[in-house]
Amino acid sequence: MSHSNNAKFQEELIAQVNYFDQETSELLRKLYPDAGKRDELQQLIDGYMDHIHSVLEGSMQGEPDSLAWIGSHVTVLDEIDGFEETYKIVLPQQIDADLGHISFMSPLGSKLLLARKGDRIEVDSPSGSYGMLISNVIFGLEASSSYFPDTGEA
Repeated sequence: MSHSNNAKFQEELIAQVNYFDQETSELLRKLYPDAGKRDELQQLIDGYMDHIHSVLEGSMQGEPDSLAWIGSHVTVLDEIDGFEETYKIVLPQQIDADLGHISFMSPLGSKLLLARKGDRIEVDSPSGSYGMLISNVIFGLEASSSYFPDTGEA
């Protein structure tokens, strides 16, 4: 990753830290009144934040931009029918099925979050579970603007 791309990537991760520091409790309370589901999603967010902190502290091994972060475009290959589709992992309020924008909190989005190219995930659906292979991960195709709202903190 070039120096300018690395700086942009780190800026996006800092924006995500600020967003989740301010919004997590309200986001979970609004979307999941059931405390059990809320606890499960809090663990997902906590694990994600641990990964962000590892990148920002420089302690993460490998290429951090090869992971599927919020804001990444992830291409998956359905192992049953060979169909390939690309999704963008987004915040719940930014879901747009027509554009392939899926929430990181959705069943598929939570499986894709922090996955890498070449990983295999198991997806649960009403008709049963099926496997998908991650064929590509690209972070930040829309580099012209910040993905996360400015929280006023640096």
